[in-house]
Amino acid sequence: MENIITASNLPGKIMVVVPCVLTAAGVVHRLKSMPKINKLVSNIKMIDEAYGEVLKVPGSFVILNISESSTLLAEEIKFINWCLMVQPGTTIVAYTRNHKLSVLNYISALGVRAIISQYEPSETFTDLVIKSFSTKSMLSSPMIKNILDARISCELTVCEAQVIGELFQGYNVSQVAQKLGRNIRTVSAHKRHAMEKLGLQCEKDLHVLGCTLLGK
Repeated sequence: MENIITASNLPGKIMVVVPCVLTAAGVVHRLKSMPKINKLVSNIKMIDEAYGEVLKVPGSFVILNISESSTLLAEEIKFINWCLMVQPGTTIVAYTRNHKLSVLNYISALGVRAIISQYEPSETFTDLVIKSFSTKSMLSSPMIKNILDARISCELTVCEAQVIGELFQGYNVSQVAQKLGRNIRTVSAHKRHAMEKLGLQCEKDLHVLGCTLLGK
C-alpha cells in the first residue's frame, strides 16, 4: 500500500479529530506506523481546536469522527460545512459508527473524500486513507458502500449546502434569502436542487433530517 504514497500526493498535515481517547489512539498508531506520513500526524482532541489548525495549514487532511450522539453530530456537521465554505481544499475522511442512511447520505453529498465504518478491519481503514491521498472520487468502506448503494444523492454545490444548512436551522426561504443577501428565486432553486439530490420528498423530510443532523 505504501508504494502509492508519493511526495506529490502527501497532505501538509494529517489531523485525527476523534473524541474517544482509545479510538483516537488506535487511529494515530496506525497512521504513525507508516514511515512516509508518521511526522504529519497529529491528534486534535476537541473539534473546536480543529478550525484553527485547518486555517494554519491549508489543504489539511482531516480524519473526522461522525458520532451517533446528536449533540456531537451537530458539531461535526458544522465543521464539515465550515470547511466546505471557508477551506474547500481540506480533505475530510469521515470515520463513523453512525450507519444511519440519512446521515451518511448527507455527509456524502457534502463531498467528503471517504466514509469509513469504525467496525471495519484496520487494514480497510489504512487502505482507504492512503487511497484518499491520490483520488478526487468519494471512497467508502464495504459496510458503508452496502448502505449507500441505494442512495439518491450526488454532491451538493457550495450554495446548495449553504442554503440547505440554513433551512435545517428552521429559517424559511424568505429569511434565508434575506440572511444571505440573495434573490428569493435563486434560494428556492438551490433548495429544490438540494432536496432532489438528498432524496427529500417534502418539507417534513427536510425537517426530520435537519433535526437528526442538528440534534434537535
